[in-house]
Amino acid sequence: MSDNKREIQKKIIELSRMDELHWESVCKCCGLCCLLKHTRRTQGTFYTSVACDELNLSTHKCNVYNHRLQRINCAKVDMRVVLRGGLLPNTCGYMEYIFGPAQTPIQVDFGTVKHEHELEPSDLDYAQAPFTADIYRRWPGPWDYLIPASLQWRTRAIELRDKYEDFGYMVLRHMERQKQK
Repeated sequence: MSDNKREIQKKIIELSRMDELHWESVCKCCGLCCLLKHTRRTQGTFYTSVACDELNLSTHKCNVYNHRLQRINCAKVDMRVVLRGGLLPNTCGYMEYIFGPAQTPIQVDFGTVKHEHELEPSDLDYAQAPFTADIYRRWPGPWDYLIPASLQWRTRAIELRDKYEDFGYMVLRHMERQKQK
């Protein structure tokens, strides 16, 4: 086994053993995980320039952080997401903890990011429109706001998911056993 692979496995284990306070300190509060993602079967998963309604676009922090998990579409970034998700950007604190600093910074102009609630169409009267599939084609959604370069943002998360799959499962199983004790 190469030294680099051992070092990555060591970092994964260190990350898995962190208490909540230390875990939270690794997060860089960049807000990228709060951007909606859209998956196209043939092309992959894109980040969009649409954010959760609770993301403060100035500070990049969640307005309801302590209660965020009560929202339907909010998932906690935990070891399962880090190891299996394949969605975290290369500049994510958890990715950088494992792999070291990202070589290319990710720049998002949060001035152009919209909140989910801003996607509602104001020019269509759906109450009077006939019920057809046409209505849904005109409804704007995150897919209208793809950030094409975002496919390259998560190369390290995909590597972690794909190259360290067995090791990741082993770490997750160990964590589950520890919880049960």
